[in-house]
Amino acid sequence: MSDSNQKPGPPPDDFSETVPNIKVPGGSGASGGGDNWSKTNYNYPKQPTADEWGKTVANIKPIDIDNDDFGKTMHPGSRKAPEVDWGATQANIRVPDTDFGGGRGDEGYGKTTPYFQLPDDLRQKYEQVPPTPGEVAAEEQAAAKAQGGIPGWVWAAAGLLAMFMFAVVVLVGVLLWNYSGSNYNAVVRNPPIGADIFVDGVLWGVEQPDGSRLLQNLRPGGDRTITIVHPAFECEAATVNSSKREVVARCRQAAVKPGEDCSRIGLGEEDKAERCYNAALDGLPDPFTAEQLKNALNILIINFESGKFDIPAKRMEALKKGAGFIQKLPPSVVLEVGGHTDNVGSDASNQTLSDNRAKAVKDALVTFGVRPEALQTKGYGPTRPKTTNDTDLGKFYNRRIEYSVVRQ
Repeated sequence: MSDSNQKPGPPPDDFSETVPNIKVPGGSGASGGGDNWSKTNYNYPKQPTADEWGKTVANIKPIDIDNDDFGKTMHPGSRKAPEVDWGATQANIRVPDTDFGGGRGDEGYGKTTPYFQLPDDLRQKYEQVPPTPGEVAAEEQAAAKAQGGIPGWVWAAAGLLAMFMFAVVVLVGVLLWNYSGSNYNAVVRNPPIGADIFVDGVLWGVEQPDGSRLLQNLRPGGDRTITIVHPAFECEAATVNSSKREVVARCRQAAVKPGEDCSRIGLGEEDKAERCYNAALDGLPDPFTAEQLKNALNILIINFESGKFDIPAKRMEALKKGAGFIQKLPPSVVLEVGGHTDNVGSDASNQTLSDNRAKAVKDALVTFGVRPEALQTKGYGPTRPKTTNDTDLGKFYNRRIEYSVVRQ
């Protein structure tokens, strides 16, 4: 039997010879030599000494503030940001083929479909949308073109036929108007200016720009008697009917009536004054002087309405006759057309009224052919009365147009 007490124990441990299992530079053998623990390293790069840490810099290029580079991302160790082609940037997304027209190759990419599926009844409703009016018209036009349409000669013939029918309707209307019981119009040519026209004793007619008189809405049924009345003319009666609708006035200047004294013209005798005026002009010698003509012109009395300067229509024919004589004067002669008033009203208003009345007479004479430079006007108001203003007859004489010779 063996005796356990006889077993040898472990060898003695010599701790002085124990070394770490790390190779120390500069050492020899396992121990590497003496006191090398301070030199132990673990394959790290050599670190700077403590006094070098203030010189440590980060490996990042500073941003150039002066060049305003804040919008450019800088990369460590890089001097210039890389050029980025945004147009070539692709989204890293994969869209299923079912989202573009059903996934049947490239032909469906122009028809993007929604990301949801409608029920069959609603899908059929929206897929069968009725055509727009423009599409309908285009389809009809295409169909008509395919069938050839209506020939152009048919449209031309239809237009000519329509014009012919319209002309027939107009002609029939005119015939019915002329020969039926409808009213008609008639015209009186060249009556004296300001004359009154009567149809069967009724004042009628509208004066036209050319001086003629339009007789409107005359009833048919035989001749209608036309009477022309003017204080200074005597006119023959005439007749019109539905077949004869135009007459030419046949008038002659009225002579001074027996017993009329042209040297004395009283209140309300303006018509007598015009007859005397016409007789005096017709009695002028040939040639006549400006003074002789002035005396004849001053016989006419233009009876302006109170406060107005409109020339009464009945006196326009007399001014037309006088204008013909003024045109016969030598070009060097200048006449003044003077306006005068009575003393009724303020001096200022009468002055304005006399100015306007003189200008109105001059304008009428110029309209009838007198040269504007042969006449001048002046208003005197009530400052030059011809007689007293205490009576109505005196005021009548003072309200006047008076001519004078300014230059021979």
